Amino acid sequence: MIETKTNEWSYRLCIPTATGNISYLGLKYVKEIKNYYKRLIEIAIEEGDKVKKAIGYAKFGAACSNIGDFRKAIIYYNISLKIFKKIGDKPNESMCYTNIGVAYYYLGDFKKAIEFNENSLKIAKEIGDKAGESKCYGNLGVAYRNLGNFRIAIGFHEDSLKIAKEIGDKAGESKCYTNLGVAYDGLGNFGKAIEFHENSLKIFKEIGDKAGELKCYTNLDIAYGRRNNLKKANEYIRKAKEEEKEDLSELLENLTAKRTAKRESPKL
Repeated sequence: MIETKTNEWSYRLCIPTATGNISYLGLKYVKEIKNYYKRLIEIAIEEGDKVKKAIGYAKFGAACSNIGDFRKAIIYYNISLKIFKKIGDKPNESMCYTNIGVAYYYLGDFKKAIEFNENSLKIAKEIGDKAGESKCYGNLGVAYRNLGNFRIAIGFHEDSLKIAKEIGDKAGESKCYTNLGVAYDGLGNFGKAIEFHENSLKIFKEIGDKAGELKCYTNLDIAYGRRNNLKKANEYIRKAKEEEKEDLSELLENLTAKRTAKRESPKL
């Protein structure tokens, strides 16, 4: 019986993750995903497995976060955090702090976001999690930027960029350049903003991140517009519109494929 439930737990853990961004798939599908995670928690409780229970609550929190229910997400992340702290699972404790910080960020509570990301950063440093450390620096930079503290934000984004380069995280590196560009834009240094957005665009093209490219084109349009270089601004807004059309076409293809896969998936 335990083996059967363990197999079901593993299956239910993987199925929603394989669907991609659930925010595009409708509320009915989101409810189904929540039911998957509720069952994860039930199985973990039946087995007396604290790790699985904590993961189930974290996954349920992520499902809430993906549909914009950040207050409920925080509740479930906190339950998960409490369990991970109790069993001494430092990496997942750090992850929970990060997730709670991100949820508070989207609620507009930037000071709370800073508090939880600082907690996550402390643990990431303790356990030598360089990728986690870089992510925390980036999150702190974004939170401080939203408080209008652009110079402090730049310092955190530079710390994040340094680590991303060290560990060869190209996607993280490109995001750091984007964040630095936005921060310099906030300071009114549009030349620097353009420099960083162009660095970001180059990497996004290299790694084939179309969404990242679109963001860069939009940011470059804004920066050139503020420098009154309307010719360049129009060039980038045209590229952004072209990218949006490609992304929409690709999104529709992906959704069709996912719905087909869902219909063909085995039933437990």
